[in-house]
Amino acid sequence: MNFFATLLSILFASFLTLTSFANMPYERFSQQPPVMAPDFSLPGTSEQEIKLSDYRGKIVLLNFWATFCAPCRMEMPSLQAISVKYQNDDVVVIAVSVDSGREKAVKKWIKKMKLEFPIALEGDSAGDIYEVSALPVTFIIGKKGQLIGRILGEREWDNNETHQFIETLLSSTK
Repeated sequence: MNFFATLLSILFASFLTLTSFANMPYERFSQQPPVMAPDFSLPGTSEQEIKLSDYRGKIVLLNFWATFCAPCRMEMPSLQAISVKYQNDDVVVIAVSVDSGREKAVKKWIKKMKLEFPIALEGDSAGDIYEVSALPVTFIIGKKGQLIGRILGEREWDNNETHQFIETLLSSTK
């Protein structure tokens, strides 16, 4: 009988641990008053300028990354998947490369990975504005340009947790 009680206790504790991860963990920004996302304008990989304010009206996942950052490279395919999944919704993924002077290497890597979402180059200045101190880091920006939150570190973006989070953001801003 003690064996079953112990087993049941372990299963219950495991269930509690798993359900505690059901909500996407992120650092939340105050919404009273809202903190507005600083605008920037950077060259893009497709020779087109990327200006954050051009995406006002959309939920933006603003990801700072670098080719020398292994966790950054690992999460890019899942950011691509999110970009594709929500391409017909008001959601956009924008990546800002903080690689300095490595435009050719960045473009080569992006082509190899078949990344199609907007990617800005020479993003050190934007990284300074956003006080980026570690990579990768992703800022969640609301449709009105307000900072909603920040996620530090690598994550798998293409999962139910993230989909539910994005769906909640989309439904709360209609």
